[in-house]
Amino acid sequence: MTGGIEQQLRTFATTLLERRGGLVEWENDDEGSALVPDALHDALHVDDDTIRLSTQPGGEGWCLSLATDFLDTAGELLQCEPRIGAFRVREMYLKRGSLDEIVHRRFSWLNARARTIESRAVRTEYHTWWFHAILVSDDRWETRLPVTLNASTGAAVELPELLDLWECEPRPTTDRLPSNTYAHAVRSAQRRLHEATREFLGRMDARFLRDQERLRKYYGTLLREADHKKARGRNQPDPEKREAKKRAVRLELRRKLDELAERYAATITLNPLILTRMEIPTLAVDLLVQRKRATRKHSVYWNPLTKELEPLCCSRCGDETFAVAFTNDEIEPLCAVCSK
Repeated sequence: MTGGIEQQLRTFATTLLERRGGLVEWENDDEGSALVPDALHDALHVDDDTIRLSTQPGGEGWCLSLATDFLDTAGELLQCEPRIGAFRVREMYLKRGSLDEIVHRRFSWLNARARTIESRAVRTEYHTWWFHAILVSDDRWETRLPVTLNASTGAAVELPELLDLWECEPRPTTDRLPSNTYAHAVRSAQRRLHEATREFLGRMDARFLRDQERLRKYYGTLLREADHKKARGRNQPDPEKREAKKRAVRLELRRKLDELAERYAATITLNPLILTRMEIPTLAVDLLVQRKRATRKHSVYWNPLTKELEPLCCSRCGDETFAVAFTNDEIEPLCAVCSK
């Protein structure tokens, strides 16, 4: 290994052990030791509280080398690491003045009347779900897919990478579980996967049709040969045997086509990896919505990162929309499609 990789592995292992309650001390660049709690013994495959650390394969103790089982062991330690992170941005510039005109231009109210009550500065939590998406057909396609949602409305929004904000800092949390945005995140991820995999699935469809055509041509030739093949000697060809052979060819073609369809069938797996909870200052615009004789207050959000109003989330299908209808009694938002 190069010195750069050795340094990265040493830093990674030191941080990981210390986060799990260990004490690490390096004697030099290649050797060190760690005092580890009992909870780490099984993962590190040791019985003692002290374990030797080495960057050279063949050394004593835990070897921090890609040529060993280092990554597998580190993976066992990472299983207990938290996969939900809470962060915040203390201050951001918020638009001043009335937002009535912006709301009027951005939203269309399809079957109700809505008027602005007030705009107020609030701290809004956004959830970024990271998924590992895998699509398997005759080939394999995979990616990491982030989906960011406003935790108050459930609407997916396009935001820059929130952890890259220089104002970002860790946020202590007292609540045990965040509001449930997982179902909305999955629906949004599925819609994005449809677009992201369009080119890949197009290639698979083209290969599938090509392989189908090859099979049909090959077995079509066998059928024609069965029809025109002459019997040896003076005996006339037996019609029943000829039909039996043609039937066997057709059955074999059907079996091959079924196998081909099964091979090209696409299966998609969407695994959640981590959840980032980011709290940022926003403007909540409170609206009074009237549908027939019923009224209800809704809020739309102005985001300082996009400097735009965010959409509302359809209560039926989960799609984001700026053309909003409402149900009769509960005054729940609907997209134009669901309202019909």
